[in-house]
Amino acid sequence: MGLINQECYCKGTIIDGGLGQSRGGLPQEEWYLKATEVWDEENGEYLPVDEDHDEITAYLILMSYKDKETKSAQQVKKVLGWNGANYPELTEIERADVPVSFRVKFGTGDYAENLQVSWVAEPDASPIRAVSKISKEDAAVLQARYAGALATTAAPVKAASAKTAKKTTKKTSKKPPAKPPKTDAVVGKCTDQEAYTECFALSGSEGGDEIEEKLNTVWEEEVTKVNVDEAKIKDEEWFEIKGRVAKRTSTVG
Repeated sequence: MGLINQECYCKGTIIDGGLGQSRGGLPQEEWYLKATEVWDEENGEYLPVDEDHDEITAYLILMSYKDKETKSAQQVKKVLGWNGANYPELTEIERADVPVSFRVKFGTGDYAENLQVSWVAEPDASPIRAVSKISKEDAAVLQARYAGALATTAAPVKAASAKTAKKTTKKTSKKPPAKPPKTDAVVGKCTDQEAYTECFALSGSEGGDEIEEKLNTVWEEEVTKVNVDEAKIKDEEWFEIKGRVAKRTSTVG
């Protein structure tokens, strides 16, 4: 009985846990986990876990700095059967002996030597990472939601007509061909909430308070470089802020 000492994907149970708050004041589930099986990637099967290294604590932040539900919250809902709408009800759910699967990874930066729980799921979830895809119907929902934004970023290119092409080949002048007019590069857009939520997910902040605090520090630094008044920051600027913060904090390589 001791702490897990390597990156792995495990099946196990929640020994104890409950709802609390991170040091930053965000709602957080804290679970003490015990692994019973570990996934053997080489042979594609679960093996008995080393009982000397079978425990770890998971810190699962449920709401982001911008009051958006995190991926951890979505995972907690599936594992505990919580509807996600009521914290008092969450406190009444029994955690002990609830089966769960979870991934353990090293952190980044100052926490590169610290193992943390980066993902929790139902016990029958696949340990094999796969690209997440949505159905055509779900894509239609996204299209309806972001149609306006897509219209502003579309850049159709018209093919030259035969008549135009004929004119350009006609020798009427010894002047060099005119340079094409400069066009502005397409710039992405997003809201401050969308920017923070994506940075939060990429940073691995759900894995612990220290990483969350580092993300918030970097976020504030990059935001104030643009404008101390967030209400005056444009969507294009939020998109650029998101890129800079993600570059400094992302754990996804």
